[in-house]
Amino acid sequence: MDLAMAQRLVDRRKAAGLSQEALAAQLGVSRQAVSKWERSESSPDTDNLIALAALYGVSLDELLYGEAANDADDLEDGSADTETADVADEAEDSAEHADCGDKPLVDISLARGIHVIDPNKGEEVHVGWSGIHVTNERKGEEVHVGPGGVHIDTLEDDGHSVRTNDDGTVTIDGETFSSWKEAHDKLDHHGRHFHTKVGRAWNKFPFPALVTLAYLVLGIVYGTWGMGLFLVFLIPVYYAIGDFIDRRHLSKLIEVIYPAAAIAWFLYMWLCLGQPHPAWIILITIPIVKALMRWCRKQWKHRKQA
Repeated sequence: MDLAMAQRLVDRRKAAGLSQEALAAQLGVSRQAVSKWERSESSPDTDNLIALAALYGVSLDELLYGEAANDADDLEDGSADTETADVADEAEDSAEHADCGDKPLVDISLARGIHVIDPNKGEEVHVGWSGIHVTNERKGEEVHVGPGGVHIDTLEDDGHSVRTNDDGTVTIDGETFSSWKEAHDKLDHHGRHFHTKVGRAWNKFPFPALVTLAYLVLGIVYGTWGMGLFLVFLIPVYYAIGDFIDRRHLSKLIEVIYPAAAIAWFLYMWLCLGQPHPAWIILITIPIVKALMRWCRKQWKHRKQA
């Protein structure tokens, strides 16, 4: 599907005061499918095209190719009526919308609710009878709060989807849990299942609380409030070790520990010893190490597939 048609689908949906979630519900498709149509990654099938045209009150030609060309007879017989209708539509649009260039566009209607679009930030907010819907297309985030519960999703295919259900259950990436506690117990902070009991116990331990307690003890007993702040760097290292215990991914362990150690060392050299130069050079190596670790993972994945 070409970009022009994808943009027409976006414009028609927004003009109707519908979010991607609401449109998907009316068509009986997934919100990801609507998102792909509007990003020109796929095309609606014939049935959905017909449904879209009927929903927006336009012909298929107008939906597919833009404004349909009028026949010569129509131009002769109804030019005056068409011109009058265009003027009326223009007046109605100007009354309903506050649109000034790239400034936020606002649509307020008793039937459709309140719809605000900010083209600069790529944000869209809709408050209506179906609930509150917030979308940030640039960040790939979408949140819907309505009678059916809370739905948190991303516009990217590899993102996570979180939904609360009417019966009190929680669905995360298609898997349903009886409660938030069960989901928290079974999934790590990346939303993935634990592989080992040791890894699960390691990640569930309240290590940040222990670090906070140690910081207070060192500060009160020894007065090392400034130096004690370096304990914060132990938190990402602790969870990186937990992930390594659970999944045995050495590259990801290095990808977390090295930046934490490099930043801590630079801050020590700068704040404690007053030698930021040439200690800052180690900061340049962080993206290099990260890129090297990602390359190693790709190579290992190709070897396993081969």
